Amino acid sequence: MTTIKHSSASRTASRTAAPKPTIARKSTTKRTRTKEHAAPLADIGVPNPYALAEVVARRHIDWASVSNPRALLEEIFQTPYGDLFDPANGSPLYIGQHLRADGSVVRTRPSPTKNSKPLLARDDDLQSIHNLAQLTERLGAARLADIPVRNVLAARNGLQIQLGETIAERDFRWEKMFDKGILDILFPERAGYHPDGFTWQDAGRFYNETAEFSDPVQGAVGDCYFIAALSSVAWSMPFVIADQTRATGADNELFKHQIGFHGASGLEHVEVTDRVLVNGWGGVDFCSSKEAGEIWPAVYEKAYAKWRLDEASDFPAIPSIAGGDPSIACAQITGLADYRNWHQFFSASDILQLVKNHTTNGRTTTPMIAWTYGTAAEGDQGDIAYREATVVAGHAYSVLGWLTRREFYFERFDLSGITIPQYLPTDWPVPDPGPLHFADVGSAPRFMNGSFAMSDTLAGARSRNVDYVVLRNPWGSTAGTGASVAGGGHQAIDVDWWRTIPLGADGVFAMEINAYHRYFAGTGGAH
Repeated sequence: MTTIKHSSASRTASRTAAPKPTIARKSTTKRTRTKEHAAPLADIGVPNPYALAEVVARRHIDWASVSNPRALLEEIFQTPYGDLFDPANGSPLYIGQHLRADGSVVRTRPSPTKNSKPLLARDDDLQSIHNLAQLTERLGAARLADIPVRNVLAARNGLQIQLGETIAERDFRWEKMFDKGILDILFPERAGYHPDGFTWQDAGRFYNETAEFSDPVQGAVGDCYFIAALSSVAWSMPFVIADQTRATGADNELFKHQIGFHGASGLEHVEVTDRVLVNGWGGVDFCSSKEAGEIWPAVYEKAYAKWRLDEASDFPAIPSIAGGDPSIACAQITGLADYRNWHQFFSASDILQLVKNHTTNGRTTTPMIAWTYGTAAEGDQGDIAYREATVVAGHAYSVLGWLTRREFYFERFDLSGITIPQYLPTDWPVPDPGPLHFADVGSAPRFMNGSFAMSDTLAGARSRNVDYVVLRNPWGSTAGTGASVAGGGHQAIDVDWWRTIPLGADGVFAMEINAYHRYFAGTGGAH
């Protein structure tokens, strides 16, 4: 039976016979702010929808040339785009994941259902349903409480109710989408991984130039915790990513890479070849590099899977490493001590200071990561609406640093019928949050004895500093959106030179600290 490693530099490595450790994401145990290591581990993992869509569709998709990628994702996954990023919405990205009430995650291979057709087909005669008991039976639910309600509208002499999908309906939809062949790819049942339609090939060079934070792009495996950590290490400690090789043939065309990870026995090395999994149409559905022809992220993913699964061969079952703690992954790559701060126990200013403490000139100097709640409903604010900010539930992100923007906003004072002086006195009754840059009147002033009267409003433009946390989605796409996200670029010093990182591209975005504190469950890393 497969054993896995899920350890850190700060604690003894555990080797269990379980396919993956089940670790509580949230706990009722009181945690002190001075004992970061006492915080429960995260258990994060959701695949890249663009890579998974190619596996499901069994064909290459040139996403750059697709006119409406969101619509194509909806068609392939039979799910509205806004519902893809939360398991509570029946998203197929979370297939095989079961989120318990205490926040823990169990990952198992789905079993076939006994239904030969949808329980409530669109062409069914709904006239035969006369009460909720009959509806419950038709939907395959054990009780009425198992039927989700999406919307309720008041109507004359009654209610109009929009019902959601039951678990039975969802399982039927997933079974048609993920047949046995695809499940064999995503949920391998034996060591020595050779999925149908894939071959292990040498697909390029280890580096094109060097390791960069934007290189790792997650694939169809739910190992975002590791890919985000890999990106964070490449950004904050680039010398850690190294290519150590040895020849295995006289012509030097065959060689192996030696990659080290830190476990219970200290630094442990594994050797892997250049061969990575390539699909039938010549693409890579697992971890890849943003730069064409470069394979170092794929080799690192393969080496990590071989190490974590204790795989003897050169063909580890990479999908079996789905789910893990991103802080521990940072420690395993670097040898530093892991830490994690769950946002529910800290204020937004505390978390901002944490990021600042690990940052110099806008750039993190040790690998930092962030992770979201297993579902938006877990947040302290209740439903925090991940769909509105394009934030993914149960997902890990790289933390690249922080930035401050001086932003203007307008205040309007109702001055109807009030005579005021030509300038605002220091005892103006409204609290002053910043310097008043200009004032304008909503109607022509009427001068009276050195003062003027107006019948409308006074508008003042003030400025304030707004702090943002800079993040990267390991998918290399799907950056956060909404009013709390900044545009433009992030200027940071990359070891010894200044660079500007475009925001909104390659999965990089900057989120205002209060929104970040609300949307994300925790911040951690290794130091």
